Amino acid sequence: GLHIAHGLAAEGVNLALTARSEEGLKKTAAELSKYGIKSEIYPVDICNEAARLELIDQVKADFGCIDILINNAGVEWVSAYTDLAPEKIEAIVQTNMTSSMILTRLVLPEMLVRKSGHIVTMSSLGGKKGSPYSATYAATKAGLIQWSHSLRNETYGTGVSASVLCPGFVSDSGMFAAYG
Repeated sequence: GLHIAHGLAAEGVNLALTARSEEGLKKTAAELSKYGIKSEIYPVDICNEAARLELIDQVKADFGCIDILINNAGVEWVSAYTDLAPEKIEAIVQTNMTSSMILTRLVLPEMLVRKSGHIVTMSSLGGKKGSPYSATYAATKAGLIQWSHSLRNETYGTGVSASVLCPGFVSDSGMFAAYG
C-alpha cells in the first residue's frame, strides 16, 4: 500500500487512505505531504458493512467522487488447512475477497454514470499457483483474478475498467516484511 500511495502521489493523485491502523495511516499521510497532494486518512475495518458504507460516503464528501479504487487489503495465516480455525477462514475470505467486491459494488454505479473510473485489485502469484499451507489465501486471490477479468469484460466500452495485479513476495513491506 505504501509503495502504491507514493507512486500515485508522485503523479499528482489525491488520495483517500484507509487501513485498520490509524498510526500507520498518519505516518503515510505525513510522508505523502511532500508531493503537494491532498491525502485524508480513514481508519476503518473494511470487513464491517456499516464501516464500508460510511467510508465511501465520507470519501465522496471529502473528495467529490472516487475515480480510482485500489483494493489492496490482504491477510494470510500460514497453516495446515486442517489446523486453520473456521473464524480465520472467514476472516481471510472477508478481508481478501468479499471486501474488495463490496467496495467495488459501492463505487461502480457512479463510475458508470460518469463513464470514467478504474478498479485496481491486488491479487497475488499465490492466486495463480497455490502453495502448501496457504489454501484459503490462494483461493481468495484466485477468485479476485477471475472476478477482475469478468468485471473488466462487463465494463468494456463504458469508460470504466478493471485491472488485477499479481505480485510475488515483497520482503521490505507488506505482510511478509517480518520474515525478510
